[in-house]
Amino acid sequence: MDFHIVILDKFVASYPKINWEDWKDYVREQMISEGDQWSEATLPGSDIWDCLDKHKINPIHLVQWKPVEDTLYKVSLPDHPHPFDHPL
Repeated sequence: MDFHIVILDKFVASYPKINWEDWKDYVREQMISEGDQWSEATLPGSDIWDCLDKHKINPIHLVQWKPVEDTLYKVSLPDHPHPFDHPL
């Protein structure tokens, strides 16, 4: 599964191996103030936590995310799975 990951531009340098693109959603484009500058990348993972872990993205840097096929972005993360939650 692929995810759209959005972070603040100031954190892009923390992830030099990821191809980031300038990103601004429709609502933000309508605002007079430029506000924060955001960057977006499309990255694979079995779930959002796997995606962040696999690409070593600090969840604190995350502004919003969504599975590519979804329409709406999410601003919060689901509970992080713990190793003991998975059957052996």
